[in-house]
Amino acid sequence: MASWAHGDSDAARALPGSGPMAADLWAAVDDLVDRAPRVSDLAFHGLHVLAARRYREVGRLVPRDFAAAERDAAIVGLLAPIVLERIRRAYDRTIVVMKGPEVAFRYRDPALRPFRDLDLLVPDAEEAQRALLAAGFLTARSPEPYVGIHHLQPLRLPGVPLLIEVHDRPKWPAGLPLPSRAELLASAIPGTTGVPGILALAPEHHAMVIAAHSWAHAPLGKLVHLVDLAAVTAPLDRQELDRTASSLGIRRMWQTTIGAADALLDDGASSSALRLWGRNLRAAREPTVFQSHLRRWLAPWWALTPRDAVRANAFTISRELAPLRGEPWGTKLHRVAAAFRHATRRLSDHKRTLGEER
Repeated sequence: MASWAHGDSDAARALPGSGPMAADLWAAVDDLVDRAPRVSDLAFHGLHVLAARRYREVGRLVPRDFAAAERDAAIVGLLAPIVLERIRRAYDRTIVVMKGPEVAFRYRDPALRPFRDLDLLVPDAEEAQRALLAAGFLTARSPEPYVGIHHLQPLRLPGVPLLIEVHDRPKWPAGLPLPSRAELLASAIPGTTGVPGILALAPEHHAMVIAAHSWAHAPLGKLVHLVDLAAVTAPLDRQELDRTASSLGIRRMWQTTIGAADALLDDGASSSALRLWGRNLRAAREPTVFQSHLRRWLAPWWALTPRDAVRANAFTISRELAPLRGEPWGTKLHRVAAAFRHATRRLSDHKRTLGEER
């Protein structure tokens, strides 16, 4: 089990992954693991470490890469507080950890929720980045992909397999209003990592950030994000969560996401989103080529106003019809034809076939 200690807040003092509601949640997660058609589906959905534990419980052989992911998760869990202590010494203003160890703490064992980076929300991202570089942190990866996005170029400590991403705002879905950074920082609470001065988002804000971050990557894209949301919201008041979502202007997206989590993990009523464009989730299966396109076309209607959904669809369709930058039309048409041929294949199988054909 990861070694971080409890913080001082009531939320932090609550035992992670405990109680009848939590027991039901983890039983539902085990059911999803059991029904996955292929181990690659579990890896796609981020359930591979949970699956490794489940496989041992039922006497199944644990795939080698799942066991390696378990070891990596345990190592990162031990390193996270050490890295946060270094960060705290280097930067003395407000530091709020989003996701990562704060989500892992809500699992029945924090080591069952792997993470690869520490997402830090601070008052001034550029100032914090300079302070960490001056304290011996190094830049990781090339800077170009991080220009103008929600966090700066990742940092790392020499020899430590954990990235640090300094944010000036959370990752947020296009078309939805951004929350106030000042409000998020002002309402932060003591975190669960045991490092003095390292804070966490207020529980309701944390739930919104998890849902928004997941939606911004791929709406209802991966089961692990719904498990995260269920684990974090289990002890919280749903009416207060709904009020928070409404105050942030993300009620439609929130209700779609938490509704899917309820349907899959808490015997809730099946939602229209799951029936229409998230059907692979109930089967714990990677989406097909057709399902991945359907998600991009339909998801805006479950998060945005009708006017904004029309605009989002127009943008998505224009991008999908046009070639990639520098791509010849012949290559584009070949990809379109392949997508039709492989419409019922898993997306990764389709991409692999395209790579082999090239």
